[in-house]
Amino acid sequence: MSLSNVLMYFVPIVVTPILSRMYSQEAFGEWGVFSSTIAILSVGMFWGYEHAIVKASSESDAQHVGIICLINSLITILFTVLAFEVGSTTNVSFFQSFPEKYLLIIYLFIYALYLILYNFCNRQEKYNVLAISHVVLGGSQAIFRISFGLIVLVTVNGLILGTTLAQALNVLFILVCLKGLLNNMRWTSFSIEKVKELYLQNRRFPLYDAPASIMSFAAFQSPTIILSQFFTKAEIGCFSIIIQLLLMPMSFIGTAMGKVYYQQLCRTQGDYDAIREVSKKVVNTVCLISIMPLLFLSVGGDQLLVIFLGEKWTASSEIALCLALWSFPTILSQPLIPLYRKLDRQKNLLLFNALYFIGGVGSITYGCLSGRPLSLILLIFSLVTALCKFCMFTNLLKLCGLGYKQLNKYIVFLWLISIMLLAIRIKDIVTVSI
Repeated sequence: MSLSNVLMYFVPIVVTPILSRMYSQEAFGEWGVFSSTIAILSVGMFWGYEHAIVKASSESDAQHVGIICLINSLITILFTVLAFEVGSTTNVSFFQSFPEKYLLIIYLFIYALYLILYNFCNRQEKYNVLAISHVVLGGSQAIFRISFGLIVLVTVNGLILGTTLAQALNVLFILVCLKGLLNNMRWTSFSIEKVKELYLQNRRFPLYDAPASIMSFAAFQSPTIILSQFFTKAEIGCFSIIIQLLLMPMSFIGTAMGKVYYQQLCRTQGDYDAIREVSKKVVNTVCLISIMPLLFLSVGGDQLLVIFLGEKWTASSEIALCLALWSFPTILSQPLIPLYRKLDRQKNLLLFNALYFIGGVGSITYGCLSGRPLSLILLIFSLVTALCKFCMFTNLLKLCGLGYKQLNKYIVFLWLISIMLLAIRIKDIVTVSI
């Protein structure tokens, strides 16, 4: 899975400068609002029960949990449709100006199927299927987006349509690969009583895990939605593309390593020595990879970003510097979050994500309402959210029996140097903004 992610890690590097020249900043601004909304909705559409598929004690239980997930997702999609209808009728600006409403509903349904199938693959350790699916998704998305950019679609945003079609193709691929497994499932053994039992047995997921995940992703994605109400689509486009680039390392290690890490934790059967050893491998990897965006930007990488994206993306340089500190602890802590689920410490996850949500959304909202410049708003947002994520990372280390003293001293030294260099770079931005 990591190998496939390494391969797909280079796809955005090749494709992004092509797309940034094909599509306008306004198109990327629409994509930013669309992607932020689907991220918030998709992470909570199963109410956290998707994690119970991997954790289920038997195949029958896993199948029943899968049905629970499907029911929950359909309910979530229904309420989303109603919210958009009511919002549009009552002239709420967000709902009226939202790009490609019909594609949002289609995408949510496709993503629901994808996530259920993904967790069944993870449970069955079909990592080859998951690895290839990453390539199918990333490759087809790039092809569709470039094709629609060449056609120059007028009635629909090619970035949004290309992503939706790529996700549909990916679901079709996984269905074909899992055809044998799906045929062997004992659908006749379905029991409503078993569904009720599993609903209650896994109630920690909707009570703690789902709210925590929703708040975490809302804190990630809601800044785009909030900022879109106060700044131009071009500025939101610059913000969206920088967020996408800064989170590439998290896509690289978070998606693949986080899923496998959770599956391996579930197989430790409560052996804390085994949990510590598995966690140590993850920590060693993320400590190195998480610093890369911060180090790159602190030594002048923001200027290379402008060259990479094109002349019309000059404003992205300042935005990247302001968000650099935010990206570091975010990438650092994300792959370790499954530890909370394994140890049934979802309350901790809920607490830290609540602090992150309140701090992140609160700082963005206050900055916008007080009329502050975009760069200053993003800088304050980075400082507040970075502190929350560092607190979470410290707690995760403690839970898996590790500490800062056990981390590689050269890595910690690299952290400090990168942060000091960044402070020097953003000094002028702070002075001008104030």
